[in-house]
Amino acid sequence: MLIPNYNTLADVIDRLIVEVNKLSIYENRKREEQAKPIKDSAAIAHWDTLSRDCCEFRNLLKVELNRILSEIVKTGEYETLKDARTFSAPKRSVEEIVVEMCKRGPDRAKKDLAEAFENKLSK
Repeated sequence: MLIPNYNTLADVIDRLIVEVNKLSIYENRKREEQAKPIKDSAAIAHWDTLSRDCCEFRNLLKVELNRILSEIVKTGEYETLKDARTFSAPKRSVEEIVVEMCKRGPDRAKKDLAEAFENKLSK
């Protein structure tokens, strides 16, 4: 069974996106440094190390993604533990909160906005 916010399909995909973005940033910084007339070899080595680490982690995430997808195809099931971080529904709607905030403001435009929301809510 997969654990939410740790090893679910969504978590692996999310982390893969982050790592690919980081890899892109590091590679671009390395290219920028290499394009300078006077190259800083320490900076190039720094960006290269970060890039290689990201690339290795990206590859591990791809392996994990393949494992999860293969398991889903093989078993035809995808089961996770319930995510206990889910919040209960708010007591008031966004419109009700905005109306209250607008009424507190001295500005006429805010009051007009509050009336527009109230009209929408009363329908």
